[in-house]
Amino acid sequence: MSKSRSQDRGETPFGAALQDRPIPRVSIHAFCESPETGAVIQRAGQDRRLAKAHLTVHMGGVFGAVEYFGDSSTPNVIMVETREQGNAIFGELEKLAQVCDPGTKVIVIGRSNDVALYRELIRQGISEYLVSPLNPIQVIEAVASLYHGQSSGPIGKVFAFYGARGGSGSSTFAHNVAWSIAEDQRIATTVIDFDVPFGTTGLDFNQDIGQGIAEALTSPERLDEVMLERLLLKHTDRLSLLISPALVDREMDISPEAVDIIIDAVRQISPCVIIDLPHSWSNWVKQVLSSADEIVITATPELSSLRNGKNLHEMLTQSRPNDQPLKFALNQVGVPKRPEIPVKDFANAMGCDPSVVMPFDPQIFATANNNGQMLAELNAQSRPAQLFRDLGQVLTGRAPRVDAKPTRGISLDFLRRKRA
Repeated sequence: MSKSRSQDRGETPFGAALQDRPIPRVSIHAFCESPETGAVIQRAGQDRRLAKAHLTVHMGGVFGAVEYFGDSSTPNVIMVETREQGNAIFGELEKLAQVCDPGTKVIVIGRSNDVALYRELIRQGISEYLVSPLNPIQVIEAVASLYHGQSSGPIGKVFAFYGARGGSGSSTFAHNVAWSIAEDQRIATTVIDFDVPFGTTGLDFNQDIGQGIAEALTSPERLDEVMLERLLLKHTDRLSLLISPALVDREMDISPEAVDIIIDAVRQISPCVIIDLPHSWSNWVKQVLSSADEIVITATPELSSLRNGKNLHEMLTQSRPNDQPLKFALNQVGVPKRPEIPVKDFANAMGCDPSVVMPFDPQIFATANNNGQMLAELNAQSRPAQLFRDLGQVLTGRAPRVDAKPTRGISLDFLRRKRA
């Protein structure tokens, strides 16, 4: 979505940060002087944002790169570390320039934090200059800046919603949070429902079921902006839906590549992308969870949900070491006569506090579901609707509203004070 269109609709600027933008399938060779720098670059190469790139780390610094590429073509990106200072750096780089192919981008890692040096390096054609010691995010951001400069358009931020077990309410959370971000925060948002046979997005938003996601998955190579606009249902001025056909008379083999193409295409036109994942476990589901900018796991206060949620939390935290901690929502709390794991015990076992604790309120949820409405449409002042708004504000970086009086919902701050 262009800037002018967003302004015309009064939308709030939003999107993925530079280091969260997808890096294309490029070849990167790094030549380091110190093992510490090499280790940091290796960790960066294992990050989800560099999953498509092929990164190789060597020792030897600038002269190692000169020797290595003396009789071979250079890759898309070369990273070189130097111990030299001042003008001596330019002497090293002159030798590197003699073996570099046109179009190769060069990132220099040095020890001098000198603005004048940085400007001169950029003037002479160096793509980026980093000051050691580094961290993985600095490396990722430096590579991303080579392909997403100031001239490139905005790109959407991806939020994946997944249930710790079937029936935990993950779709309900995804849809209501999407509505809140679009309508309350005025951020253009798109919901992608990847549950082809059983998706509920069409029902929840009272929209006619079309091919939507099924057609996109069948022909991902044809998915351009024109086709995408045709497949999207415009629910409001700011909320679009890519719904599932909810057909069980055919099987669909979903490939990770097709899913990746669809998400990349949607985030090119939508600042906020909400992914409603089915409760299944496959390569493409794991890929979406691993590559999303933010993850929300929905759980209920039961043992199976706790076990699954804890396993997901540990696996995703380990595989995403440079990301924000994933968030989890505790749903259907307070069902009459149902033995439940107390919120405090659930949080302690998970190793983190829930971002929101949703009270059991069958009347408002069932009414909204039967009407094809979001809770905020049915009763914007209800406690569940407010909790969905709060979660949307947390995900987009806006501070949640603080209530003037106690309510039934349990907030993150309350839990932290209680545990302290």
